[in-house]
Amino acid sequence: MPTPAEEAAEAPTAAANLLAALADPGAPEFLVEVVRAAGGGSRSASSVASEASAPQPPSVGAVFFEVPLAAAKTLCMVLATAKDRGTPAATRFKSFAAKSRLVTPSDVENAIGVGLRPEHVDVISSLCATNVAQTPVRRYAVVVSIALCCGVNVVRGASYDVSEDASEVRASVRDVVVSPAAPSVWAMTPKHTPENPSESEPWLYCLSRGRSRAKEMPAFAYGGALRPAPIMTPRNPLHLREVPESIPRPDYAETADPVSEAESKLQSVCAQYSAAQVKVLRTCCDIARGALDATVRAARPGVTTEELDKICHAYITAHGGYPSPLNYYNFPKSCCTSVNEVICHGIPDARELVEGDILNVDVTAYFNGYHGDLNETVLIGKCDQKSEHLLMTAYKCLQSGIEVVKPGARYRDIGEEVTKTANKRECSVVKSYCGHGIGTLFHCAPNVPHYAKNKAVGTMKEGHVFTIEPMINAGDWRDHTWPDGWTAVTKDGSRSAQYEHTMVVTADGVELLTARTEDSPRVFPWTDEESDPKTWCAWGNAEV
Repeated sequence: MPTPAEEAAEAPTAAANLLAALADPGAPEFLVEVVRAAGGGSRSASSVASEASAPQPPSVGAVFFEVPLAAAKTLCMVLATAKDRGTPAATRFKSFAAKSRLVTPSDVENAIGVGLRPEHVDVISSLCATNVAQTPVRRYAVVVSIALCCGVNVVRGASYDVSEDASEVRASVRDVVVSPAAPSVWAMTPKHTPENPSESEPWLYCLSRGRSRAKEMPAFAYGGALRPAPIMTPRNPLHLREVPESIPRPDYAETADPVSEAESKLQSVCAQYSAAQVKVLRTCCDIARGALDATVRAARPGVTTEELDKICHAYITAHGGYPSPLNYYNFPKSCCTSVNEVICHGIPDARELVEGDILNVDVTAYFNGYHGDLNETVLIGKCDQKSEHLLMTAYKCLQSGIEVVKPGARYRDIGEEVTKTANKRECSVVKSYCGHGIGTLFHCAPNVPHYAKNKAVGTMKEGHVFTIEPMINAGDWRDHTWPDGWTAVTKDGSRSAQYEHTMVVTADGVELLTARTEDSPRVFPWTDEESDPKTWCAWGNAEV
């Protein structure tokens, strides 16, 4: 099986070949006109025949087609063979049109993801603005999205000009390759739901810290508007998403009991990792960062957190890692997704994200015997200013904590600086959860509280590896836990936000092992100069 890097290198050529194959005199009538008649992004072409009347077709758009890499290569050969054999165009394009849709400029994020580079978005948006209302079609555009095994997509597009006598079509395949992109929201529509379950994947409510399930939502004094939704529960021995047999696992993967962690002396003594060990940790943290970025790119209104968990799981396992949360003390999923008033440890479920939500995604990857942990909170669509203020505060609190880190600094001082920042911006700091040591164990010493006047012991030394992850509430700091035993929520129902990095203490300060990269989604708060002026300016906004 090809590696993610091999697939990513192969996908642009596969997309270009497929786009070239669509420079066909039969495409305007039997692909473009059929897809346009389907009514744009609201319906696929296959749904048109069953409807008595259709809405007014869009006047602009691009044909959008999403396909796995292997299928894209096969389809190129099938189209070429069918054309050589003289197969009628109506037959050649029938199945292609049935799986396509017309995407307009307003659908671009739904098609390729959020936080992509502006130059990439501009190319796809311009193709989606192609006028397709003329009859017969004289110009059209196609956008092909190639799905990779690791849960990300590679997108490429082309425009086409039809000759006056309609006997020739000239293709102009764009040089810009959108990579990495996200699966479309349409590809992330669940095949099975709580209302339409399958026998192999029933949907049930999680209880008892993941040890049991229930058909009915448990009664509870919920403080906010959010409610738990059923989770997909595979009918395999562990009731968990499958992990390839070839991937090394932590000791709790089968038993749900991290014995090595509980019995380790590292619960009381901070490990000092060597340069060679930190090198392995960097690779592990790179996988975790890539998984978080892939998941955030796909987080849009209408997408369920269960589908986001699939992406995170696919990314980590395709890169040879194990999703650390999976079966850790019976946690049932591969990442944590915490929405609105959820502070942490939210379980991915069947609820669709809606415009105005905030979402925290917490990812940890286990690779070559090490764990790497990070999380980010993002806006779903357009949110109110209070939510933006909360996210910016949480990010600034993380920055305040990181600024403390250097050899000789006290762990307890992190909480002092975090609290100063939170109080100044009229938010509160959660006291029940803290940062932690990490490395060969998921959780170990040191303990890193984020609140002031804490009792954390110890000073930092070169080679110490730990997380800082302040949880910041818009209202009161107090929390309680849902009946699932995992989901921590604000007691007053106010919203909560959090950011986290894994870091190592260096001789002269700190290195963020889970730092953002050039490919990380360009979303709030990083799109605001207040969060990180250097990054904001590096993106071409202004000079410092």
